[in-house]
Amino acid sequence: MTTGSPGSSVPPLAAGTSRRRLLVAAAGVAAGTAGLVALPATARAAAPAPAGTGTATDLVGPWLDEMLAAFAASPMHGLPERTWAMGWTAAWAALGSRRAAAVRAPERRAVFEDAAVATAVHGVLLALVPDQAVRLDGVLARSLAGLAAGGAKEAGVAAGREAAAETVAARTGDGLDMASVNVPFTLPPEAPGVYRYTPGQTMLVGAGYGRARTFLLGRADRFRPGPPPALGTARYRRDLAEVRRLGGVVSERTEEQTDTAWLDPLSHYVPALRALVGQRSRSRRNKVLVLAALGASIVDSSIACFDAKYARLHWRPVTAIRLADTDGDPRTTPDPAWESFLQTPPHPEFPSGHAVTAGAAEQVVSSLVGPYSPVEFTSTWQRGDGKVVTRHYPRGTAWTTLTRENVDARVFAGVHFRFSDEIGADLGRDVAHHNLRRLARGHAGR
Repeated sequence: MTTGSPGSSVPPLAAGTSRRRLLVAAAGVAAGTAGLVALPATARAAAPAPAGTGTATDLVGPWLDEMLAAFAASPMHGLPERTWAMGWTAAWAALGSRRAAAVRAPERRAVFEDAAVATAVHGVLLALVPDQAVRLDGVLARSLAGLAAGGAKEAGVAAGREAAAETVAARTGDGLDMASVNVPFTLPPEAPGVYRYTPGQTMLVGAGYGRARTFLLGRADRFRPGPPPALGTARYRRDLAEVRRLGGVVSERTEEQTDTAWLDPLSHYVPALRALVGQRSRSRRNKVLVLAALGASIVDSSIACFDAKYARLHWRPVTAIRLADTDGDPRTTPDPAWESFLQTPPHPEFPSGHAVTAGAAEQVVSSLVGPYSPVEFTSTWQRGDGKVVTRHYPRGTAWTTLTRENVDARVFAGVHFRFSDEIGADLGRDVAHHNLRRLARGHAGR
């Protein structure tokens, strides 16, 4: 029993857990098209908010929107999370380059930083999403035309170009291409607790994701969690009962819980980030650092997640519930007809990828922005039946609130045990904490 061939066109992760799906959906709204994440349709056309000294245009927000627009326009050009990480770590490297050290006056520094950010992100996007070249070149030309001519602008352009080129070269062959992510994998013999194909699935995906080269984490198994709770333990039995009760096609979920089942972490964080980078009081460096750390941590925590998934090979709730008479616990009974509310992804269960991403994002913004959101934001996503869900988060919302909602989401979807979500969130936090320390020491993630 193996995955598809390395050349398969199967996406790296199935619907319901794909960071490709999440980021492309978010990008759709940023580009003014249908999507899951609520960004104003006018976001890309709006004048950028001033930041830092207030003497120059802040190009961080507009270039975040351009990146999201590129994802929406060219959704099959590689993993969007890789592109995000490369673009913003290149921008961060440009801001810390030797050329930056020579630009000291605040007004000249603002020009340098805008030129460096725009050119670095443009350079990465041009390399990774080449079919968007005409549009991206035009946007860069307009961005640079709005900056005061002189040595600061020229130095910023040079720093951005150099950082983009170095980043693209350094990430070549990193194992985050489709063929490498979807390498064949042979499942072990069927046994209680061990992953096996879930109903309707005939192949695995993501078996090679855990072997990819990280940005800042180093070893993929650096924070690999221990095994999930053993069959027959009180924790396993409790979480099995919960997902059985709330995560099935037929269940006790409330309407609000059903809304939550369709939630993903980037439905929260993309609109929150757009609000954050629009803050006038926030420096360009802080904005770029947040975006760089988030991108690198999402990639690295995803790699760590899939390393753990294929090391632990834990079975999915649908299998556990249908085969509960094989788990050795007389207090669990099978339900052969049980189905998860959302489609169960075709890869092992432990830990939860959604929760890993949520935990990583929580750690990044908590460390670099503070434990509570300094801005209000609105998350919008669409259920499978077409209902649009909108939730407003006021200023002062704890980032931990978003993680809790994403933990709940995967239980209500019926695709994860709560322990996999909670342990996954911790894994994401650990990876992000490690990455932030490395970025603080000057590692740009190239």
